[in-house]
Amino acid sequence: MTEFTTDDIFEALKKPLAVIDNPERQQQIKDYIEAARVNVERSVFDLLAQFAEAVNEEVSAHYAVTLNYKPGVLDLDVKRREVSEPDEDVWSMADGEVEKITIRVPAELKEMAAEAAKKASISANSWFVRQMARSVRSADIDVTVEPKERRRRGRRRGRGGKLSGWVGPEDQE
Repeated sequence: MTEFTTDDIFEALKKPLAVIDNPERQQQIKDYIEAARVNVERSVFDLLAQFAEAVNEEVSAHYAVTLNYKPGVLDLDVKRREVSEPDEDVWSMADGEVEKITIRVPAELKEMAAEAAKKASISANSWFVRQMARSVRSADIDVTVEPKERRRRGRRRGRGGKLSGWVGPEDQE
């Protein structure tokens, strides 16, 4: 962790005051700068935090960058991330038959997924397959059934394959 004090910022703000000929006016501006210190520190932190976030987005596969604020101090923390090996049990296209599906997602979600795939250095399709595999494994779904059986199970056969309607208290006699 690297700490930076904000004193240097305020000294830099006061240096141009040397061009003001009126010592009383100089002092008024110095007083104003000191009075606004907390607000200026916070503004500087917000700006630098946006910068750190932008850097973090670019290097997040390998590093975690955070900026923390304490009055008078900015803490910059850069931590190396452990490089994770791809999940061994994630399906690949070589694991049997490949089927094509079409899904509709909001544009923003598609962009977020494409960005996540880019950060993982894989194609969007591979990213979707990995995420879907993880979700299916973590859900309480029987994934041991053979694919053809799974398809047959979900189909309705002819008319009457589905019941609908309302069963109220008077209908239960």
